[in-house]
Parts: sequence; C-alpha cells; structure tokens
Amino acid sequence: MPEMIEARVIRLGAQGDGVIEGPKGPLHVPFALPGELVRVMPEGKSAVLDTVLEPSPERVKPACAVFGRCGGCQLQHLAPEAIAAFKREGIRTALAHRGFDDVEVLPTKSLPPGERRRVKFAVLRVGKRIFFGFHERRAHRLVDIETCPAILPGLSRLIAPLRALAQRLPLEAATVTLLPGGTDLALDGAKIRLDLAAREALAEFSNTHDVARITAGGETVLERGAPTLAFGGTLVAPPPAGFLQPSASGEAALVEAVLARLGEGHRRAVDLFAGCGTFSLPLAKLMPVVAYEGDAAAVAALGRGWRQGRGLKHVEATRRDLYRRPVEAVEFDAGDVVVIDPPREGAEAQVRTLADSPVRRIVAVSCSPASFARDARILAEAGFRMGAVLPVDQFAWSSHIELVSHFER
Repeated sequence: MPEMIEARVIRLGAQGDGVIEGPKGPLHVPFALPGELVRVMPEGKSAVLDTVLEPSPERVKPACAVFGRCGGCQLQHLAPEAIAAFKREGIRTALAHRGFDDVEVLPTKSLPPGERRRVKFAVLRVGKRIFFGFHERRAHRLVDIETCPAILPGLSRLIAPLRALAQRLPLEAATVTLLPGGTDLALDGAKIRLDLAAREALAEFSNTHDVARITAGGETVLERGAPTLAFGGTLVAPPPAGFLQPSASGEAALVEAVLARLGEGHRRAVDLFAGCGTFSLPLAKLMPVVAYEGDAAAVAALGRGWRQGRGLKHVEATRRDLYRRPVEAVEFDAGDVVVIDPPREGAEAQVRTLADSPVRRIVAVSCSPASFARDARILAEAGFRMGAVLPVDQFAWSSHIELVSHFER
C-alpha cells in the first residue's frame, strides 16, 4: 500500500502538472507548482496532491469554484505572468528537441480569459436529474456547472436554459457558438427524434433565447438567419460547429501575425487547411488566393463569403484532403507565399512536398509545438530558415498554446 510522501516540485510538465522526484522516479502531480513543498499520495507514474506545505508565490486563487475537478482548465492556480513564461518555455523545449536551439521565441502574447466564443457541453441524465457541464480530468464523470469563467458571458447565460431543454429532449452534448451574426446551436444525442414535439421545443428555445440556427444530429432543424462573422471585413456563415479560432481576439492576433510575416513580391497566396477563410479572405485583400480545405461545408462557406465580398482578389476554394492527397511540389510556384495552419497532428506529408517545391516563403500557424518542430526540421533540411516564433495564448488556463512563425530560403 503506497504511503504519503513529501517532496519539492522541480518543474511543470508539458500538461501543466508539477513534477517531483518520487522513490522510483519522477511523478506528475496535478495542481502543484514549481518550488512548492507538497505532500502527495503516489499512484503509478502520477500522484494525488494532498497538501501544499509551502506554497509558491506564483500560486493564485482559481477563478472557478469547480477548478480541480473540471477537466477544462489546468492552470487557474498559476499567476498569468508565470503561465506566459511556462508556455514560452514549452515552445523552446519542443524546438530544442528538434535541434532548433538558437531560434528566437518572442514573449507570449496572452489574451484575456473569458473570451471563448464556442463551447461544447456534455449532458448526462441520472434518473430525473440532468448533469450539464464538462468531464472531470482524465475521467468519464461529469462535473455539473452553473457558469464558466473561460467562456463568453452570453454562453454561460445559456447553461440553465439548455439544462431545461435537456429535460425535454434526450441530449448527450450541446455545442454553442456565439457569433456577431447570431448564436449557433448544434445538438447531439443518439436518441433524439425530431418529431413535432421536439421541433416545437426547439422553435420555442430559439425564439426565447434568440438562437439563429439549431442543428440536431447534423440536420438543420431551423435557421432564422445564418450566424455570421467577418474575416478581414468579409462576412462568412460557417457550417454548424465548423472549425473557428476559439476567440475573436485570438483570431485577430493570429491574422495580424500572419500578415506581418508575408514578405513582399508574391504573385499568389496558397492557404493550406484554410477552413472557412480565416486567413484566405484577409489575404485576398492583397493578392489572389488558392485555398485548400478538406471539409466540403467549410469550402462552400468560404466560396460564398468571397463571392459576396467586396474589394477582394480572386479566391479559388478547393476541397482537398491534404493528408491523403497533399498539394504536390509541381503545383506550387516560386512566386507563391504559402500559409499553413494544420490540425494538432501537423502536416508532415504536405510539408515534405513544400520542401521539394520552388516556394521560398512559408508562414506557419500551429497549435502543437511538438508537431510544428517536427515539420520545421523537414523544412530546415531543405534549406529554409526559421524566423522568430510568436506564442499566442488564447487558452488562458489550459496547457495549450498556438504559435506563428515564417520560413524563407
């Protein structure tokens, strides 16, 4: 039977856990901070925090009453300046692992918490009670919530009404997106039946809470008006639950950083993993754009947005699975500037064709320092030089970070 041990926290691990030296090697301790003396109960390769005997001066009071149980946030107990430093150091570590010891990592651009414009709530019925919220850390149990300080207040205000809706419909999840052009609600549940009573309940919910569009199980139930947002001043109606940057301020920071790294003299921009046009439409103010995206609905939304926009160069939006069929080296031109913003797993196959192409400048956005560094090594071996890396933190209390950099040869 394991016994309690006392130890000093050495550092933070990649996921924001404190790391101590246990009797049989390192142990990860959630919610412990560097420098703290802690008492913990070992459990395999991790340990459960029992008592903070000597707290860090960087420990702060969490903003949320369920922090520590809810799995949504990992770092509410750490001061903002320390979070920024931790995430910057995480990028340095990932780069150094791939041999980029001398690349400059700029100070983290930290965006305020409470600006998340999309949230996916989990729903669980136990008898007559509805649990509505987020899963516990590394567990299937659901933490019932009344509000969430990480999301926009308008999203928190929908928690109670959605909980009431779940009493009438067998919901398993609800994804809510708050956009300037209206609220978008996507419901999931294997047992949802869109009969007359269900449609009447959803229509009532839409009218009462000013929801522009409701989909259930992928089917559009009602659409009072397409929820829209502007990319570079051009209105786009994204598909239900389609990919968006988590916050408007985060999106603006990334677009600004990308445009600042384009360089000059390019005849065309190629936007890889383009989504609904986060970068394509701002780029189209400057030059023609070829945009590649695997999701058909996102491609259609981007195309509609461009056709309705004003003052834009030509945008050719193409559906293409860049994992199965990356854009080949011969499809690029020396006059292209490439913008690439892949999912978390990175874009190794696509980067290999870029390395063999005549392209001389690439602007890369990534939400994974590890996959970014892996792909950057491929480009470096093809003669590209990496510019300074800008960390952009729009996930204030989580261990996640985004970054922007450019490559040239």
